[in-house]
Order: sequence, then C-alpha cells, then structure tokens
Amino acid sequence: RVGVSPSTVTGIQVNAQNQNFGQNAGSRTSTQEFRDVSVVGQHVSLFGSSLVNEARFQFARRGLHYGFSPLPGGSGPGVNITGFAFFGREPFSTLDRIERRYQWSDNVSWIKGDHSFKFGGDFNLIQVRTIKEQLFELNFGGVYNFGALTADNLGLPSSFAGVDVPSLTAVQAYGLGIPAVFFQGIGKANRPFDNKAIAFFAQDSWRINPRLTLNFGVRYDVEITPLFEASTDLNAALEPALGVVEGIPRDKNNFAPRIALAWDPTGSGNTVIRAGYGIFYDHPLLGIAFNSFTAEGALSTQLIAPPGAPTRNSVVTDPTGAMNAASIFQGVLNATANMGFLPNEQRFDAKLQDSLFTNQNFMTLGFPFPFLPLTLPVSRDFEYGYAQQADFTIERKLGKDYRISASYNFTRSLNLYRPRNINAPHPLLLSRNFRNALAAGLTPANPLSVAAPLADVAPTAGTCGISVVAPSALGTLSGCPAPLAALDGQFLGTAAFFNFFRPSGPNPSFAGLAGGYASQVALAGLAGYPTGFPGIQVPWGDAVQQESSGRSDYHGLTVSLSKRFSTNFEFLSSYTWSHAIDDSTDLQTLLSPQDNRNPGLERGNSTFDQRHRWVFSAIFQSPTEWRGSAGAKKIFADFVVAPIVEVSSGRPYTVLTGTDFNLDLGANTDRPSVATSGGVSSPFIPGTSFTLPTVCDETFTLGAASLSPPFGCTGNLGRNTFTRPGFAQVDLRVSRKLELTERWNLDFIMDVFNLFNRFNVGDVNPLCNPLDPATCRAGEPTAALDPRQFQFALKLNW
Repeated sequence: RVGVSPSTVTGIQVNAQNQNFGQNAGSRTSTQEFRDVSVVGQHVSLFGSSLVNEARFQFARRGLHYGFSPLPGGSGPGVNITGFAFFGREPFSTLDRIERRYQWSDNVSWIKGDHSFKFGGDFNLIQVRTIKEQLFELNFGGVYNFGALTADNLGLPSSFAGVDVPSLTAVQAYGLGIPAVFFQGIGKANRPFDNKAIAFFAQDSWRINPRLTLNFGVRYDVEITPLFEASTDLNAALEPALGVVEGIPRDKNNFAPRIALAWDPTGSGNTVIRAGYGIFYDHPLLGIAFNSFTAEGALSTQLIAPPGAPTRNSVVTDPTGAMNAASIFQGVLNATANMGFLPNEQRFDAKLQDSLFTNQNFMTLGFPFPFLPLTLPVSRDFEYGYAQQADFTIERKLGKDYRISASYNFTRSLNLYRPRNINAPHPLLLSRNFRNALAAGLTPANPLSVAAPLADVAPTAGTCGISVVAPSALGTLSGCPAPLAALDGQFLGTAAFFNFFRPSGPNPSFAGLAGGYASQVALAGLAGYPTGFPGIQVPWGDAVQQESSGRSDYHGLTVSLSKRFSTNFEFLSSYTWSHAIDDSTDLQTLLSPQDNRNPGLERGNSTFDQRHRWVFSAIFQSPTEWRGSAGAKKIFADFVVAPIVEVSSGRPYTVLTGTDFNLDLGANTDRPSVATSGGVSSPFIPGTSFTLPTVCDETFTLGAASLSPPFGCTGNLGRNTFTRPGFAQVDLRVSRKLELTERWNLDFIMDVFNLFNRFNVGDVNPLCNPLDPATCRAGEPTAALDPRQFQFALKLNW
C-alpha cells in the first residue's frame, strides 16, 4: 500500500499563551503544511487452520512546516494583552522538520482449544531531521506581555492632594509602551535526533464456557529516547546539581497488564455484563526534547527582560536599569553591538553569530546581565505517563429491536507531564527587600528593580538610613524611626545581583563587581539569601522543568438506548455524566502553576471537563414500496432524513488578573482572591466578588499603610472554577436517491449544521483585575462557534 497525503491549513488559532478565542488577530494565526508519503508491505502466512503469522514493514516520511501568518504583522513580535487582544507572530513558530519512520512488526495468532492466543512485537525507528537552518524557533520573533500598572509601578505617588492615583489598564500600558515582560529566543536550535520505540505483547482470549469469556494479557513498552550532551562546561556542572537533563530520560519498567471479561448471566443472549481493567502507557512527547534544546541556556537561549522605565542609559554603565522591556519595546535601548538590537523591529537579531546572549558569552566577557536566560530542561526523574482504566457495563435487549446499556468508566492517570519553575524568584524575600527599600526612602518601581546604594545614606525624616556592606549590592537599615524601628539591622540587597533570591544563588554575571563569585556567595549568606550549590555557578534564571508529577481522575457514567434499523427507522440516544479532575492539563510552558512551590494547589476541574452531554441521532428512510406509488408517496420515495441533536454543559475556565502579583515574571497564571465582602465583580459571574491576591507568606506594612499591590501574593481562587455557557445544536442530513439505470444511481445530499442558527459561545474573557473594576469582564463571550452552514453534494454510485 502506498499513500501520499499533502495538506495546507491556514488561519490556525491556538491558545498556548492562554489566549481566548475571539481575541486573536489574524496576524496571530498560523499556517501548517505537511507532505506525507508512506509505503506499507504486509505478508500473511497460514500454518494449517489454527496458526497465522502477520509480518509488516512500513516506511513513512513527513515533511512539516509550521509557520506564522503571512498577514501584515504576522512576522513581528507577539503581543499578549490578557482579556483584550493577542497579535503578532505566533510564538511557537517556526518549526521545520522532516520525520522518517521505519517500522517492523510481527504478530502471531494461534487458536488452541478454547484459547485464542496472540503475541508479537513492534519496533519503530523515528528520525527527526531538517534541511533548514533551524529546527524549532521557540519565541524567536519575540513576545511582549502587557498587564495593568499601578502608580507604584510607574514610580509615582499613590495619591495626590488626597486623591488616589488611578491604575492603568493593560491596554493603556500598551498605549504607553510599558510591557510587563519581554521574551525572545536567540541562538541555534538545530539538533537532529533519533527515537527508538520497542514493544512486546502477549494475550489470551479464553472461552471458559459458552456464557463466559476471559481476556487477559500484558504489554511491555520501552523507548530509547533522545538525550543530549551539555554544550558548555557550566551547563555540564549545573544540570546534575539542579537534577535536570536535556532530552528525555529513559524509563524501562513499563509493564502493562490487562484483564477483561464478558458474561451472559442467563444464557439467553438478552443480557451481557462486561468488565475490564488495564494499565496503558503513554509515549513521551518529542516536544519535550524540542523544548529542552531550544532553551538550554547556551547554544539556544530564552532572553527575559523585566518591566521598568524606558531609558537611553547605556547597558554597560547601568545594566540593571537600562535592560528592560520598555526600552526594548520603544526602541531606545542603548545596547552594545554584540547584542544585535534591532530598534525598528523591537527585538534582537535571533541568529547573530557570537551574540552576547548565546554560549554564555556574557559570563566570559564579564557583562552584568540582570535577567539570566530562561531554560526548559527535563527532570532527571522524568517517567512516562500512564493510566489505570476500569469499566463496568450492563447491556440488556428490550423486545425485538431495542437495547439499553449502562456503563461506568474510571480512569486515573499518573506521571502526567507538566511545567514547573524549579528556580523561581523568592516572592517573600523580594517583597521584604522592596519594603526595606521604601523604608529607606528609595523609590524602586517594583520589587524586581530594587538596587542598594553606593554609599552610606543617613536617615531623614520618617525613613531609615543605610549602612553599606558592599556598594550597590548590599546594605543594612539603621536608625529607623519609631514606626519602622523593627527594621533596624535588616538587609537591603540589589535584587538582580542576588538573582532575585532564586534557589540557585547569586547571579554569577555580577561576580566581577563583588571580587569574585565566592565573595558574592558570602554576601548572600550574610544576608540570609540563597547561596546556591557549592562551587557551581548557575547562569540561568527561570528553569521551567518539564516533569511528570501531574495526575488526573475521570469518572464517567453513560446510559444509552438504541433501536436497530427496522420499519425504516433507527436511533441512538446517549447521555453521559462525567467529571474530570486534574492538576495539569497540558505541557505548555505558560500553564505553569500559580505558585511553583505548591503545584498541588492547582488541582481542580480539568480544562476539558464536561459534566453533562446528551446526543440523539436517528435515520428515517421512506419505504421502498413508495417508489411505485402515485402522488405524494412517489415524490417522497427514496428520501433519507438523519438528524443529530447534541446538548451539553459548558467547559471550565480560569479567571486571571493579567498582572504579575506573584512575582514569577509573567501574568499568565495570576488569579484573584474571592471576596467575602466588598471587592469587584463581573456582570457575567453573578454572586462572586474578587479582590487582590490574599495568600501571602507575610503581609507587609510601611508605617500605617500596606504595600499596594500585594507583591508576592497569590489568589485563593481555584483553577477552572467557573464554567462557560452550555452548547446545543441540531444538525440535519437530507438525501434522495435518483435511479438512472439498473446499475447507476445518483444521490442528492444536503447537510445543514446548526439548523436553528443557535448562538453557541466559543470562548469567554478570563480577565478580572481588582486594580481596575471597569475591566472586570470575566465570563463575557468573546467568540462564537459556527453559525448555520449548508453543504451540498452529489454522489454517483454504480
């Protein structure tokens, strides 16, 4: 068998950055092209009447291109404004790969008495290659996230003449050109690899007696997955320290037993009871390998630029202040030549040879790089996901043509893949540091921009003084006035110098300013900050580990009533109640937990949970004897009418603030808290009010006032708490056969989808930011599913 299958699809919408449909611009869509060729050969050998051998070989080739939209703006930087708009280049483009698969399999079937044995094996060699410069360009076009801004964020007083200074919405922040964060992939992401999948199975279908059949067996899967060597000595030292690898670790104990039975309790054939249990292993996603080498922090790196005020200060003389997302977005970044800054494109040259950002050149050159590259490694103890599935079904024949069945299905999935930042900034230390800076009379815009002074600062009215321990790196508060006296002796550090208090320790690119990395570590230990791993410098910022710590549970109860075709009519009616619960629905890097230190708090309704679903389908056929009748019967002869009715409940969604309250350098996972009194509400979620996040390690005050917004805090609102509107639709097919000759006939077919043109909600707005009640529109429909559509066809039969 030979198959050729070309395909080109344009206008693809994805939600990999928590987009909601209806807010994606045309430029944010993508294009996918593939060209598939496959050749399959099979040889079946019969050895007598009870033994059969099937041998099969397959070669398949897929050439795949996944690219950004050709529409205006499709090649420019991506822009995310949660709750409002998403436009620019699709961040997960471009992908150009050639995938070749060689498959050999052999199965033996043997009937022996009451047993039907079957066993065999399967071997797959999958080769991933490319003829292009890059294999996968993750974020190579650049991505800007915009969120709401407070007066504090802008370095303004929170009130003026007794009037509170209002916050800015994310749209206003975009108008001012002040992003919350900027991401860009830079470097070389071209590592071809092979994956070898091997499987063996054995099973037996044992007919114990005419009323009972038992099926049981076992399957074993193992894969020789791709693993990559670290490209630099720094990476080779720190990957074991962090417990991560590049590529996919190999899991070799995947035995999957299965058992099932079918029982006719009466022997009449009118009732059947079926039950089964099995373990089913998943194949590890090769996308995990793609991510790990596309963001390994050396050959290919993911640059992060934090929020800040736009400035033309040189990045050489003011690295912590100048290197920010606003300066890049506005094209005013005063960069060095080896950064490859492209001001008219609002990004950097992603393919610049010997860029400052690649191969850890900033370390070699001693450039103080405030925000170290983001990486996407894989956990060293990564295991393949698997499901334990059990089901129980009772089926009963009713009369001549009807059958009713009830079935319960339970699935528990373990070792599900999820992202988690194992090197996230420490929100408590960042918030304390911010409070101490404000107490000393400094005016940082946010906790990430705190910098210690160069020299001692004497206390002034209402503020603490600072005794410098290390200029521009660390100081202690002293001489604090009565309301702040408890702060005396506490430390004030430059957040970037100490790598925002990540578990990996200080930022080694600042080592030259401290007289060496050992001195940096000593300063961190003196202040009680993380000191990292002994003797290992970690030139990474966020390490968003791809791990297998997720789990899910699914419960489903289905009741079906069917009528087989007779008297020109058949139907199937089925109702399902189900509940899917998990703590991680996908592996996308932007679906990390709200609190990376407590990923278990994400457990809630699955994104695809659908509690109720009823489907009715039927076929009505006009009697064949009408063909010879006269009048109306003749006209309606040879008609077939087939309706499908579906009614289902909506799927869950998560309410987001669109602002980085939890200080994880992103606004895609922050949720508000539910208010017991006061708060803001959305007209589309009646009965619920939202407030600023309230789950904090500590609540800080400065004098009589609390820090606003609550930096370092998370919301108590659960994930996927609310549900989109339900779905209802009627589809209809009407066809008529026209006899041309005894051997030739023609079918006229009309399909109508969404017959009654019902408005079905495709997606809703997730945004409710308590800082700006006017933008709290969570639950508001943003997209509709397809309206009524007609489809006509002719089918010639001979």
